[in-house]
Amino acid sequence: MRGKVQRLSDPPANSPHRPDPTVTSADEESASGFRADSLALGMVIMLALTIVQRGVGFLRGIWFCRLLDDTDLGRWAMAFGFITLITPVLLFGIPGSLPRYVEHFRIRGQLPAFLRRVLLATVACGSIAILATAILPDWFGWLIFLEPQDRRLVQAVAAAMVATIAFNFVNDLNASLRQVRVVSLMQFMQGVGFTFGGIGWLAGGGGFVGLVVTFAVTTLLATAPGLVSLRRGWGGLPPATTPLDTRAMWRRLIPYAAALWMMNLLGNVFELSDRSMILHFTPGGGQAGQSAVGQFHSARIFPELLLSLASMVSGVLLPYMAADWETGRFDAVRHRLRRVLLAASVVCTLGGAAVLWLSPWLFGTLLQGRYREGMDLLPAAFVFCSWSALIAIAQDYLCVVERAKLVAIALAIGLIANLGLNAWLIPIWGLPGAVTATLIANAVVGAGVWVGMVACGYGVDRSTAFVAILPATLLAGPAVSVIAVAVTLMASAQARVWVAESVESLDAWITRPRRSETT
Repeated sequence: MRGKVQRLSDPPANSPHRPDPTVTSADEESASGFRADSLALGMVIMLALTIVQRGVGFLRGIWFCRLLDDTDLGRWAMAFGFITLITPVLLFGIPGSLPRYVEHFRIRGQLPAFLRRVLLATVACGSIAILATAILPDWFGWLIFLEPQDRRLVQAVAAAMVATIAFNFVNDLNASLRQVRVVSLMQFMQGVGFTFGGIGWLAGGGGFVGLVVTFAVTTLLATAPGLVSLRRGWGGLPPATTPLDTRAMWRRLIPYAAALWMMNLLGNVFELSDRSMILHFTPGGGQAGQSAVGQFHSARIFPELLLSLASMVSGVLLPYMAADWETGRFDAVRHRLRRVLLAASVVCTLGGAAVLWLSPWLFGTLLQGRYREGMDLLPAAFVFCSWSALIAIAQDYLCVVERAKLVAIALAIGLIANLGLNAWLIPIWGLPGAVTATLIANAVVGAGVWVGMVACGYGVDRSTAFVAILPATLLAGPAVSVIAVAVTLMASAQARVWVAESVESLDAWITRPRRSETT
């Protein structure tokens, strides 16, 4: 007799992770002080502001390349990477748990108590990290720049870390409450503010330390919209139905935060490892290594626009998937993710093809022909950045089903491959060897994440293969990539259904009657 087969990703009825059927979703509850933006509206707003923001960020990257020589550009790449990538690791993944668990505690009326405990833990961890930079400035100078710098620069990096911690906490909390418009505005203000501030500072003859301080100031100012939103909505939160069991909260939160911390640690080390390996393994000493990092950075300016967009999409999507999961809509979680992954793969591929067509003008005119090596590396850089973008979105599924440790395992295997391949190939091939190593390592991570998703109940169909393969066609040239996208959209019946559903959803949202704000 064949019984009903339970998917691994759907918790059993007696599991403590099973959603409470008596709890309503955030979309159905009108008593909350935070009215969630719809996913469709949030994506439209986020994409619109992101396009403008990333366009301005692109101009910032171009002007930084023009105003800085390749050595200083390499120093900025190392400083910026350390500030933005290492900071989440220093917080042990605690604030990163907000998008997954805010909805769980909010619908039970325990959000204020939950957030107080998370905020105190974040402040404690951040204070220890900043204190370490004050005690060991020379060591941090060597770690970031290969050679000790003046202490003012390390202090500026520490100030930027404080601003980044504050910004990320407020940003993650608003994203967890699905205040997508506020999150988009914060990120827009931060990106645009730093662009104009940084270019103005460098154009006026300002130094490198001042550039890092400018980043810190603009990042801190960009938290203002998020703080205003939190203050307005806080009083409308529903009262607690049961007191928060602190020990039970940490028992559930700590394993997830630990897995997330490991993901951040491995992911950020993975992100910095290629640049650090180039810096240390390029023959010719520190200046030659910094110059090579500058060339590598120029190759990533355009692909990282897509990667940053995918990171924002991932951050917006996770709270909606968590809300579906908490109310038992498991199929909706998978359906949302399939649609977003397909769209992301198509956008990355078409975006890469467009930039490859324009690359002679972009590198020859805008970058003044100073980054020829970066232009040669562009196709492969687009492929591994596109795969990284898809991984960033796909890992949301494993976070929602509380199997984030599988992502960490995949990253660990990919990091080992990246370090080994870079150490082998850079002395032989130079920068092409670094790109080849990073490309292979990203493929290893992607394969590991897909295996984990399948093990947790995420079905694989024809569209899954298309999602993974499309970006790789950029290695064959932009024309081949465009043809591949067209064939994919025509050959995949599921893709045609999703496109039709997206058009219908957009039309329904445009034509729907506007609900009165007063109830």
